[in-house]
Amino acid sequence: MKSYIPLLVVGLFVLTGQPVAQAEEAPAQQVSAFTANLTRQDHTGAVHELAPNSRKEVRVFVFMTGECPVSKSYFPVLNDLYAKWGKNKEAVQLLGIWADVTQSPQQVAKYAQEYEIAFPILLDRDASLGKALQPTNIPEVFVLNHEGLVAYHGRIDDRYLQLGRSKPEPTENTLELAVASVISASIVAIPYQQPIGCYYELPPTPSPSEAKLTFNRDISPILNANCVVCHRAGEVGPFPLTTYMDAAKRARQIGRVVDLKLMPPWKAAQTHGEFEGQRTLTDREIETLKAWAKTERAEGDPADLPPKPTFASDWHLGPPDLILEMEADFEVPAGGPDIFQNFVVPYDIPEDKLVATVEFKPGDASVVHHSILYLDSSGRARQRDAKTPEPGYSTFGGPGFVPSGSIGGWSPGKTPRPLPDGLGRKMGKNDDLVMQIHYHPSGKATKDRSKVGIYFVDKPKNEAFAVWTSSFELDIPPGESNYVAKATYKLPTQLTMLSCIPHMHLLGQEMTVTAKLPDGSTKQLIHVPQWDFNWQDEYMYSDPFTLPAGTVLNVVARYDNSSENPSNPSFPPERVTFGEQTTDEMLYCFFLVAVDDPKLVPVVAGDALTHEAIRRAAFRLKGGR
Repeated sequence: MKSYIPLLVVGLFVLTGQPVAQAEEAPAQQVSAFTANLTRQDHTGAVHELAPNSRKEVRVFVFMTGECPVSKSYFPVLNDLYAKWGKNKEAVQLLGIWADVTQSPQQVAKYAQEYEIAFPILLDRDASLGKALQPTNIPEVFVLNHEGLVAYHGRIDDRYLQLGRSKPEPTENTLELAVASVISASIVAIPYQQPIGCYYELPPTPSPSEAKLTFNRDISPILNANCVVCHRAGEVGPFPLTTYMDAAKRARQIGRVVDLKLMPPWKAAQTHGEFEGQRTLTDREIETLKAWAKTERAEGDPADLPPKPTFASDWHLGPPDLILEMEADFEVPAGGPDIFQNFVVPYDIPEDKLVATVEFKPGDASVVHHSILYLDSSGRARQRDAKTPEPGYSTFGGPGFVPSGSIGGWSPGKTPRPLPDGLGRKMGKNDDLVMQIHYHPSGKATKDRSKVGIYFVDKPKNEAFAVWTSSFELDIPPGESNYVAKATYKLPTQLTMLSCIPHMHLLGQEMTVTAKLPDGSTKQLIHVPQWDFNWQDEYMYSDPFTLPAGTVLNVVARYDNSSENPSNPSFPPERVTFGEQTTDEMLYCFFLVAVDDPKLVPVVAGDALTHEAIRRAAFRLKGGR
């Protein structure tokens, strides 16, 4: 980014906004990209996930306060831009960032109401966003492209070119021009224009061990933004974390599980926004939770308490195009091992459809751990279901048939996000939906009847489909703690990568997936350093990317078949090979992809299926099941 040395300004504001003395502006910071991965509440209680990559073509961050006269003068301008850009529902997202960390959430909400601010204002109580973008003035805007690169930062327009003096109307709408350039994929001609206003200043911020931490000021914002989505009444979390006492009586345990990275549940190593919906805490947030647990766990000033998070009371994206529900209640016992039950749900649609996204709703969230939504065109799922007296049929791992497709899945904390660019997963008119649900008994017998809302693509352009690689040559000796297996797949044509789903069983420890491109370069697609069968997920890329034909996908997986593995289903350990049962193992990695030419979909999907058939045939010739 171009270096810029600012000019001397003529004064500082007093309450009237008039210049009274000279001062030198802080130098412009050379911030080239947004690299943080944060979750923050806004002044209404809504939660926002912030990562380097975004599906929005443009994100605009505005550092602002309710005390700086220049900042306040731009509230109506920003309101107009927010409305013009589609109120965050279209290509441009506008977010305010409250730069005064000393003010309580209630004070921020009061300012927003008083000045009729229409756009979301993020509460940056620990200044993480300020440290990530390093503004020098208030107001100051940062324009990010979808990859998180800072295309422009500085002033909103040229109304203020000198502190204490302003034009009646701007002659250049600097911010609006920068946003238009990013949308048109043009380079912003001048990537930095000096902002005029009040200095961006922070009070001293002691380390968590030195600070007098309180729940209302320090702990609740972390829990609200990262934990309450699951830890609230009626959700999958085993207990709520919505009140002071909820957290105070569990403070040590909270510190323990976040320190071990068990919570929030997120198994991929990447933490810089490669995937959508990353559930990760910053190192400072972890240290703050741990430090509070070691104190008297003070509640603090009620004025510091942020608003309770707001969640959709019904469907996040409005009424679905199709709602499918289990045909009968399934009885979940009070105790015993986890259950993987497959429920066949027939449906009737007039023609094949493309599914943009789904929203899964557990019937009893206290026992539903996760769900995968398969499609079956063979009728085998119906046949298996007919042989069991209870609703559905039980399997471990896969659904017990070769799926004709999948329309997605659900895990705790996951919110529905439509696939980009008119893409959708095919839902055949003659298929059955097979809901595989992982139940975790809670200690109380209950019944579940889950359902899923399905959203079709409004203007379908192309189909998203799966390719994958696997290995059937698993032969893990008893006592082997570091068994390594590999699998590869060579792309027959250029593909756009949308998501990645690693899969192993209980002996799995680690998986790394890399792409080796024809030019010899490599790209890591995912790394799961601590595989956990109980926390499987589909990792959606925030910024889908293209891999050329001839790229080789390489999967390296590590297994532990020793007595030291607490998940080992056999004691003493036994020899383990490939298979569908609890005591068997697997190595799969699935990729949701798209191709430019729709005619290539059956060709590429057929290629992946052919390679799978060849591997299975070779496995059976060697005596495998």
